[in-house]
Amino acid sequence: MAELLLDTNIRFWVVLPIVFITFFVGIIRHYVSLLLSSQKKVDLQKVSDGQVLMRSKLLRENGKYLPKRSFQMRKHYFNDEETGFFKTQNREPAMQNPMADPSMLTEMMKGNLTNILPMIVIGGWINWTFSGFVITKVPFPLTLRFKPMLQRGVELASLDASGSAQPVGIS
Repeated sequence: MAELLLDTNIRFWVVLPIVFITFFVGIIRHYVSLLLSSQKKVDLQKVSDGQVLMRSKLLRENGKYLPKRSFQMRKHYFNDEETGFFKTQNREPAMQNPMADPSMLTEMMKGNLTNILPMIVIGGWINWTFSGFVITKVPFPLTLRFKPMLQRGVELASLDASGSAQPVGIS
């Protein structure tokens, strides 16, 4: 069986262009996603409730480091029967289905488009530009079902799936 020789310039002529194109497409995708994103509606009530819940959680977790009097004062602020924040604020939990909000669906679609479309374009470009290139050897044998996926377009008799190091091609 003939030994397959890999060109050492593949790093410069195949791998580096793919890395640079992927990097620059990632930068472009980031700025396109910033342009497509809309301003989120912020409910001051929800932000305030979230901050109070965070403060109470921190008090519960780190109260052992406070002097007893300071801990009791903070606990009184949150849980006093007459004037405590959690006892006087009767707010309904705002649990809404994110799938029912059309703006949420639109944001999800924009995010998916800015991620999927560039990957399709890059994949097509790599497939068209580097069709038939052998870029590396994998240090493990490929199964018969996995081999055609990586070696498509590379028709060599010496590439069998039972060998110990299999070349991986891009097509």
